[in-house]
Amino acid sequence: MAEEKKCGICGKTFVPNKYRPNQDTCSSIECQYQRQLDNMKKWRETNPNYFKYKEAQDKSWKETCRERSLAWRNKHQEYLKLYRDAHRQRHRDYMKEYMRKYRLKKKKMEYGDEVY
Repeated sequence: MAEEKKCGICGKTFVPNKYRPNQDTCSSIECQYQRQLDNMKKWRETNPNYFKYKEAQDKSWKETCRERSLAWRNKHQEYLKLYRDAHRQRHRDYMKEYMRKYRLKKKKMEYGDEVY
């Protein structure tokens, strides 16, 4: 049987999973959540520029993406038509709710009420 270890987060003893004998954190939800947060923080520290999209500022990159998107849409017009037909009611419901909120917000702004 595997030896008990001490959890690196809560300090309680636990038996590691047989498939992960080097497990350092117990299986409690709180400890696993904290372990994930710690891993993400460590990864972001080692990869600080990962989420800085330089290419998003480049106009030629934006234009290339736009052209690629337009080309795909032109090539797959039947897909878009079928998708719109299949989701027509959902889109109508969405737009109905969206416009209701928009009109309510506009009406409140006309009368000087604050909208939150």
